[in-house]
Amino acid sequence: MCKSSSRSGTKRRFLSWSISKKFPTPRPIPIGRIPIRVARKDARAAKNASPEQRQQMQRDERQIENGRILELRGWWLQRMAKGPRAFQEKMTLFWHGHFATSFEKVRDSYYMWRQNELFRRMATGNWLELLTEAGKDPAMLVWLDQAQSRKDHPNENFAREVMELFALGEGHYTEKDITEAARALTGWSLDPEPQKFIYRPFIHDNGEKIVLGKTGNLDGDDFLAQIVAQPQAAIFITAKLWNFFAGEMPSPKLNAGLADLFRRGGNNFKPLMRVIFLTEEFYSPSVVRNEIKSPVQWLVGSCRMLECELPPPLVSTNLLRSLGQDLFAPPNVKGWDGGLAWITTNNLLARYNQAAMLAQGDMAIASSLATGPTKNPAKVKQIQNRMRNMRAGGVDVTKIFTEQERSDKEMLIAALEKRLLQGNLKDKQERTLRGYLDGKNALDENDIRDAIRLVMCTPEYQVT
Repeated sequence: MCKSSSRSGTKRRFLSWSISKKFPTPRPIPIGRIPIRVARKDARAAKNASPEQRQQMQRDERQIENGRILELRGWWLQRMAKGPRAFQEKMTLFWHGHFATSFEKVRDSYYMWRQNELFRRMATGNWLELLTEAGKDPAMLVWLDQAQSRKDHPNENFAREVMELFALGEGHYTEKDITEAARALTGWSLDPEPQKFIYRPFIHDNGEKIVLGKTGNLDGDDFLAQIVAQPQAAIFITAKLWNFFAGEMPSPKLNAGLADLFRRGGNNFKPLMRVIFLTEEFYSPSVVRNEIKSPVQWLVGSCRMLECELPPPLVSTNLLRSLGQDLFAPPNVKGWDGGLAWITTNNLLARYNQAAMLAQGDMAIASSLATGPTKNPAKVKQIQNRMRNMRAGGVDVTKIFTEQERSDKEMLIAALEKRLLQGNLKDKQERTLRGYLDGKNALDENDIRDAIRLVMCTPEYQVT
């Protein structure tokens, strides 16, 4: 098990995220925390305002925050599509789905950005350190109500999700473990002025607790250390990582081997990921080209392979939402189900439509995605009408195909398969593509863009 693969196709499965030339990292997001003096001034103004004025202030703040989170989504997509560290961004996406935290409850774009940067910074670091930092992260403290936990009324949300969803899985703890862990976590709180984690000893339960067999006056750090010390914690997280990158759960034998390697390596992810990507099983026929692309992977991978621009943030956000993956707003604490859940009749049709937008630059297809506040339908209609008459340029085929490939139909088919699929079309899809090209005399750029769209609408393109 875990034999290293020496085949030259080691990088094949990541081509959709790394095919493009090196790009500079997009500029830092201009989202900062609200200065304390401004926050205090706003608080005083709200306190002295009438109920109607307070409601208007809240509406204004929500509108500002909605604009900030839209900007944050666009910034992250640019990092994924144009940045030089594709693997780091994909790991960040994994942790975002693993520690699924939603702006819909947190309502603070600064907190969401900080969490995103945390996942990026610790993407391949140590398991205990990441789990601890994620638990002390302001967005998580709000998302799972840990900031409201007190010794006289411990909140069990974070303790439960750590065991069930983050580190162990169902069946590897008891309800008593959850109750005791919640007591250990009391004292973990959020200081709203510096907007950071704070330990408040006066609300911590100093009594004796028993968590997963460990006894003592345990605190939050003790609890998480005890979690990571469980052999099941390594089995759980290595299986989830394998599933994210391979598209299926590992066999029990493979899982046990990866978990043992992970524990012997000090619970560090970097050496684990290296072994995963060099493991022979990772390139087996049951794994290669059997993972369904998530909406983010589909959009980002398409832009990287086609070397085209992402749609504007508003369009990209609503495109991903329509396909079932709204960044910074996972559906629940479990995150996205992934796999076959990404493919429904409506979602598949939407992918085919968006392929035309990316390949041909047809923004009319994307006009329905340019939604906005329901209280301003006239503005939304104006944007949609303007987009119906827009073209976003589409793919520059001269940049991704040689002159010979653009003029020779056989060479074009081979180039399309290599760039977009890293494999071959099935017979039926190849006949369709060949029939389309045979109906053309001399190929022009629009014909080639149409051919790209046809390949992007095949079942083969939806997997990696």
